[in-house]
Amino acid sequence: MTGAPRGGAGRRPAGPTRREIVQGVRRELELAGLEAPRVEAERLVAAALALSRSELGASGGERVEPAAATEVARAVSRRLEGQPLQYIEGTVDFRRVRLVSDGRALIPRPETEQLLDLVAAWRRGRDAPAEALDIGVGSGAIALALLDEGIASRVVGLDISAAALDLARANARRAGAEGLELRACPPDIWPALGPAEDFDLIVSNPPYVTTGEWATLEPVVRDHEPRVALDGGEDGLDVMRMIVAGAPGRLREGGALFLEIGMSQGPAVLRFLQAEASLSEEGIATDLAGRPRFASALRVTPRTVPRAR
Repeated sequence: MTGAPRGGAGRRPAGPTRREIVQGVRRELELAGLEAPRVEAERLVAAALALSRSELGASGGERVEPAAATEVARAVSRRLEGQPLQYIEGTVDFRRVRLVSDGRALIPRPETEQLLDLVAAWRRGRDAPAEALDIGVGSGAIALALLDEGIASRVVGLDISAAALDLARANARRAGAEGLELRACPPDIWPALGPAEDFDLIVSNPPYVTTGEWATLEPVVRDHEPRVALDGGEDGLDVMRMIVAGAPGRLREGGALFLEIGMSQGPAVLRFLQAEASLSEEGIATDLAGRPRFASALRVTPRTVPRAR
């Protein structure tokens, strides 16, 4: 009698290992010209397999089932089509908060985390957490970080986009945050607030890309992130002007205004701040790369003699 073939008749060939899948994805990304193919390959495969990168690395010898390999292929296809990596992963970490990230709102950037460093330094000089206003709340990144770190006990988050507000609500639920009140606002911002409503802190990462710069943005940004969160008008300062003009009337004495700005906009934003008689200690701060990126000012009692404009 002839024996059965070694290994058993009809046995399905073993699938590739997780390590082999990562290596294959890395080669695809390298051929496509992506800047960090190894890191992106690990992140894409980890996201598709619902693993962390450390879990992926520790289990590189495990075989990948066909259904899971299909999920990896879908993720890679989306990336090669130009979709942002963060949208494919579905989440992004902002300071200590993990946020759902998708096309409803701007992807939180490391520079905005640095803006929170400046706000945290201001908070250390105060006795109690602030009541804060976040203009352009987007995914909720700034507002939720303010609450998570005890910088603020209450935050009102405004946004012109109903889709962004829905995402911020979902992220607030995910974080178990208390103290966040989300409101739709019109293009001129301030009618969303009550007549006597004021704050210790106003913070914003407003749109500041110029309309002319829009076409020159990287396709991964221009084609996928919401334009309303990026395009600041002809000179990029439309929303910035409205914030600076209205903020002094909404800040309590001793309160602070913090803004993220375009790296060429420091002189113009500083002029806006200095033109407001009830603001003082106006300044421009740099990001970790040494680029002018943040503007701030404090609310003081109006001067008897207005400044020259």
